[in-house]
Amino acid sequence: MWLVLCSSSDASGLWVYEGLRQLGVGPIELVVSERLAFGSRWEHRLQGSATQFRVTLPDGRVLCSSRIQGVINRLLTPAPGIEQQAAISDREYAQAELVAFYLSWLQGLPGVVINRPGAIGLCGPWFHSSEWVCHASRAGLKAPVYRQNSHDTAERGYASLAPERATTINLIAFRGEVYGARVPETVARACSRLAQEARTELLGIELYASQDGEWMFASATPCPALAVGGAPLLHSLAEALTQGATS
Repeated sequence: MWLVLCSSSDASGLWVYEGLRQLGVGPIELVVSERLAFGSRWEHRLQGSATQFRVTLPDGRVLCSSRIQGVINRLLTPAPGIEQQAAISDREYAQAELVAFYLSWLQGLPGVVINRPGAIGLCGPWFHSSEWVCHASRAGLKAPVYRQNSHDTAERGYASLAPERATTINLIAFRGEVYGARVPETVARACSRLAQEARTELLGIELYASQDGEWMFASATPCPALAVGGAPLLHSLAEALTQGATS
């Protein structure tokens, strides 16, 4: 069994599920975060370093860790609103406990898992822009100087660094290859190194054109718009999932 984990509003998750199904990856199940969170029955067991789970979804489908061969993980958070079931005074604590639980079972998924969770993201790291700039520079991408002051909002630290009206492109780095717009080979290699720097197997990268025509780093995400990669990316994902299951 293969899984695509995403929210019900995740267009890319729905796109990759349909695409993989049409390519013959199967049996494959689309599992949305809302059904995982509301009305499901969970068995979650920890035995030393091993994690086993069995989930019965509201529609009767059963997900058993022993049967899972591969997963595309696009879960951003436990389903929005689930913490509202707790008393107001306990909601922050309840949210933290839910994230810890999701980190446990996602990290314990067997087989090929694209993208595994980490301490700052259920489907990969959500770095602050200042951290992304450092990673991008180390990877060989040209990046703007990042400045922050006391008047900046928290949201600004996670926004694109591309100037207004700048020409931008989106790329996806996956296992040493870059998909999407065509860029110079040196830029493509740097994008691949950025994914390695971030320890994120499938990474979306936004670049913008500087005034002198160079491609500059603007932002990165572990949950990119997958259609940017088109059919070539879809075939690579299918190959990664199925070869990993049979190797």
